[in-house]
Amino acid sequence: MALLVALAVSALAVAQAAPNAIVAAPRGQRGVVDPRHFVLETYRAFARSDESMEWPEQSYSPRLRALFADYDAWTAAQDGLIGELDFDWWVNAQDWGIADVSVSETVSTRNRRIETARFLHGDRRDEIRLVFVREAGHWFLDDAIEGSGRDGDGWTLSDLLRARPE
Repeated sequence: MALLVALAVSALAVAQAAPNAIVAAPRGQRGVVDPRHFVLETYRAFARSDESMEWPEQSYSPRLRALFADYDAWTAAQDGLIGELDFDWWVNAQDWGIADVSVSETVSTRNRRIETARFLHGDRRDEIRLVFVREAGHWFLDDAIEGSGRDGDGWTLSDLLRARPE
């Protein structure tokens, strides 16, 4: 019981000390304990602030981390050229003021979950599906999809990270 109280106090202290930090797995551990809770807390953090958030890279799958690393290396080598990811994909915008956040699990299997985040962004309703995979016993964010994810009706994060405009 004392351990649970200590953990709760510790989590509260972290949340108060770093309101723009996003909660993932315990310090030093990669992955996410509960994908739905992680997504909900991430969007609640966005709803509390209109400032840039610290992206929770420790929660990304090895595949998504590699895509971000390749994208970052490519953008660093460009002379002022911006890639396809010129917005904060968590909120589908460059600037935000989100409210009315809800998260539901739409697909769940032993090693894959899709958490659907719905929120109000100004006067626009938005929905982003976040794909989690289980690897080595931990959940990792592996992709995000807005709209249909293709053909001008939304986007897929992994596609944006692979795109190389000329």
